[in-house]
Amino acid sequence: MRKAAYEAQDFMDSYQCSVSTIDDDGSTEEANLNLDRDLAMASERIGFIREETMMMNNSDTAKDLRSVSYSFPVDRSSTVQATPKKRVVGFDDDLLVIKERLYEDSANLQIIPVVGMGGIGKTTLARKAYDDSVLSQYFDKCAWITVSQEYQRREVLSGLLKSLKNEQSNENEAELAKLVYQSLFGRRYLIVIDDIWSTQAWDDFKMTFPDDGSGSRILLTTRLLDVASHARSSDAPVHQMKCLNNDRSWELLQESVFEQQSCPLQLVEVGKKIAENCGGLPLTIVVVAGLLLSSGNVMREEVWENVSENISSKEPTIALQCSKILCFSYDRLPLRLKPCFLYIAAFPEDSEIDVSKLIKLWVAEGFLKSNHQSKCLEDAGERYLEDLVNRSLLLVSKKGPDGKLETVGIHDMLREICITKAEEEGFLYHVSSKTNSGTEFVENPYRRLRIHCTKDFQEWKILDSSVRSVLLFSERYLSPRIDLRSRHVGVLDAPQVTWPILSHVISKFVNLRYFAFKLDHACPDGFPVSISKHPNLETIVVDNLDVTRFRNFWQVPYEMLKMPKLRHLIWNKDLQLSHPSDTRIVHESDLQTIEKVADFIFTEEIIEILVNLKKLAVEYFMNDHDWDYYNLENLCHLQSLEDLQISTSFWPCLSMWNHAFPIGLKKLSLHRIHFPWENMTIIGSLPNLQVLQMTRMAVHKVSKWVMMEGQFLQLKYFRSSLDSLLKWELEKEHFPCLESLILEGAKLINEIPSGIGEIDTLQYIELQYCKKSLVISAQQMQKHQH
Repeated sequence: MRKAAYEAQDFMDSYQCSVSTIDDDGSTEEANLNLDRDLAMASERIGFIREETMMMNNSDTAKDLRSVSYSFPVDRSSTVQATPKKRVVGFDDDLLVIKERLYEDSANLQIIPVVGMGGIGKTTLARKAYDDSVLSQYFDKCAWITVSQEYQRREVLSGLLKSLKNEQSNENEAELAKLVYQSLFGRRYLIVIDDIWSTQAWDDFKMTFPDDGSGSRILLTTRLLDVASHARSSDAPVHQMKCLNNDRSWELLQESVFEQQSCPLQLVEVGKKIAENCGGLPLTIVVVAGLLLSSGNVMREEVWENVSENISSKEPTIALQCSKILCFSYDRLPLRLKPCFLYIAAFPEDSEIDVSKLIKLWVAEGFLKSNHQSKCLEDAGERYLEDLVNRSLLLVSKKGPDGKLETVGIHDMLREICITKAEEEGFLYHVSSKTNSGTEFVENPYRRLRIHCTKDFQEWKILDSSVRSVLLFSERYLSPRIDLRSRHVGVLDAPQVTWPILSHVISKFVNLRYFAFKLDHACPDGFPVSISKHPNLETIVVDNLDVTRFRNFWQVPYEMLKMPKLRHLIWNKDLQLSHPSDTRIVHESDLQTIEKVADFIFTEEIIEILVNLKKLAVEYFMNDHDWDYYNLENLCHLQSLEDLQISTSFWPCLSMWNHAFPIGLKKLSLHRIHFPWENMTIIGSLPNLQVLQMTRMAVHKVSKWVMMEGQFLQLKYFRSSLDSLLKWELEKEHFPCLESLILEGAKLINEIPSGIGEIDTLQYIELQYCKKSLVISAQQMQKHQH
């Protein structure tokens, strides 16, 4: 069936390629006849397969699991509540031992290895210890890094620097190691090294960590006892984790399914049997719990019996049994979720997968379908992703200020299942660098290709004409090359490949929907105008170097807005739309995202065009202009806009902001904007605002902010530097939904208003580089709360 469907897709793609090459005065009649004939043949073939499958389904050999339907009911009202919590059931003793070793009275650097099989809970245990609130007071520096089987030393060191909250550096390995060492020297630090696979990996990093008698600790997790023994401090014991016993397994299953409620009596016996068959592995138990929850009616006894029968222990080892259970969970996924899950195999091991990028790729691949509630495919992608998270097949790595998922990950064991299934089903093919230089020839048997490039200037020649998607992963400093022979490419994610390398072949890809590439100062013609001729492009992602030293901005042709299907235009530096030669270009563009654009002018024409825009990031350079020059009075007419980021490049900005914002805004970020505190009613009156960030506000007049009731009704996250604010007056009713307050660089205000501490929803306060008295008031507030 899959092969027949692929052939039908080939017919459609070939037809589009044929039509695109026909001259304007040519006829498409012959192409239409060929398409009709080919699709009729494909339809007939699929019909025969369907009939044969129905005959097989009527036999006694196909009565296994089709009686129970699994579909997860996702609550869209709260992403936070729908996310499963990480459990540490059964590991209380382990956690106590680890904490004692972290805080024991020893000035020497101590390496504490935690060893155990995959899925047993090593990372969860380490995370629980790492997140202990006492750590931030006991250790001066804390950082978390993941090494994995395939690691690049430079990547790990760079990630370690970032975790230590230092600036990201583009130095070589030796310089990065030196920066890490200097950052840690003389300080009591805690480093967690998660998922290390070899003694060589430990030897690559151990000299980076100073042993200067500060009482520092390194917590290390691994599956291999020899790695743990090699890395441990002399005579220090290796902490070996064990599988849960039957009672602990049942306790974890109950909590994962029913949370704080008790299990109905009629399900206890079969539930204990299921827990026992999970082999004491927490990962397997949690995944099975997700499977039970996805039944739509978790109280039905036949659902539990069905799962119990299909995970009964018949394998000789725990590892094989757990692998079988995880495969069973994949097999029970609805068809709509299977390709979305398999797509995770394309991303590097232990990577934090950007949710926004992942969903855009799903859209481009055609995996998503909208429903009657929302026609937006990106909204459907969020629902699909939450479904996979709720089934415990994906892990939440990071949430945004509004509680939505920002990055996700996957456990190593589930990733292995994902890769295996992707290869078995001809879904995805993996290749990686093998030689030091030269050319890699890829004869790809599948329609999707994932390339892992670790060599600079390496060329990849992809010979197979059936390739539809190419995803290339490499470090930012590498410059790979790529040569594609297929005309049917729909997804080309090559953010490190420069435009000149792709320019001679890109015109052939008439079906291209997702395109990521790099521009730098070596591109003499700036942004390639020819891209605007691709009729099916939905997402354009440009990774470009800081070229403002070489020219003012990258000029993007205004004609880009003519593109019929373009939805996302994403740029990691400033682009600038060129002035239109014809203001009647197009109306109601499908564009949902523009980031990041320079000196954007909100003309009436642009407002009419961008009626569907949801996210906009703008940077103003204010060259001899004030705000009136940019027609900001029209900004409020972008009624679909939900996320707005506005900044200026030079500080301070003398021109004062007093313009209204779009009424539908949910997220607003202002940076280096002269916005007086007495004008805050402009922002407070936005009815849907959930996230507000105001930093370095260039307010020159010392003032006070007296808040008014009936504003900021939905605000959950407030981050600000409180520039020039001397007094802040509020009651808890002024921020009725506030969950997080982040203040950075607040130098004038002496204390946090007492009304903040009385807000029922408040969970988190963070202070950075603030006045000492402000810190003391926060500590007193925390003490009072406890």
